Amino acid sequence: MWTGNFWNQAQERISRTGTVAPVILATDKTQLTQFSGSKSAYPVYLTIRNIPKDIRRKLGSRACILIAYLSVDKIVKKGLSNTQLKLRNYQLFHKSMALVLESLKEAGNPAGPGVEMVGGDGAVRRVYPLLATYVCDYPEQCLVTCTKYGTCPKCKRKAKELDLPTAGELRSQRWTFEKITAAQEAAHGGGRSVHSRTMADDIAGGNYDPFWVGFPPTVTDIHLCIAPDVLHQLYQGVFKYLITWVQHVIGEEELDERIRRLPPTPGVRHFPKGISRLTQMSGTERKHIGRILLGCLVGKMDPKGITAC
Repeated sequence: MWTGNFWNQAQERISRTGTVAPVILATDKTQLTQFSGSKSAYPVYLTIRNIPKDIRRKLGSRACILIAYLSVDKIVKKGLSNTQLKLRNYQLFHKSMALVLESLKEAGNPAGPGVEMVGGDGAVRRVYPLLATYVCDYPEQCLVTCTKYGTCPKCKRKAKELDLPTAGELRSQRWTFEKITAAQEAAHGGGRSVHSRTMADDIAGGNYDPFWVGFPPTVTDIHLCIAPDVLHQLYQGVFKYLITWVQHVIGEEELDERIRRLPPTPGVRHFPKGISRLTQMSGTERKHIGRILLGCLVGKMDPKGITAC
């Protein structure tokens, strides 16, 4: 979308007098408490690409709005296998999102009249809100796109091929839905379940329609909507590897001891018990650990090696 290609393609498919409003959705199941009650929330946020990024990201700009809370209640497992329980959770998510986004599908239909909206300049425009981006972490990317966990939600590479230097053939919303529909029709005749049939194509389908069915495939493709999860797929992966590597170089106990002995420093958190006992690291804790980790290698490793890190 940042190249303008999405905008140009969408503009060609709507009314000549229409205005494109690329919609950005975001979901994130969040743990609210760690020590009591295990409270969590599952918010759904919405913003639009017409607003500049530097404004959208500011909390005080109110450019990102909360449109729904999804259910966090656990489904009763009695009488269900682990796979059936998992599919019930998948179905609950997709049915809920379909209900939340029902009006968006209607408003953004390129064949429809659009929706009249008043802009910041006071002008009235015929707006077509089109789903363009979906922001979430990797587990939710698989849930949203009906992709088998451990594979790529954007291409058809197998799990064992993800280390290849080139991407595989791209998935498409039409292809995924056709595979799910074919599995549903075949399952009615008996034999394997819908889920087991779709898993052969690395698709986590079930006996239900994904929430994105109904969005016009000419302007919306759920696989292209998925944005890279830099925090979980890049930063945290490198960070976890770096901690393991440092513990291997100097030992877990030695690393904790060195961290405990670090003098108090403004802007850096002190860890009086080390870091090996931390089970649920917050984002802030990871940032502070990243500031002190390589310094703990001094005296245990050649300075050139530390610089190379």
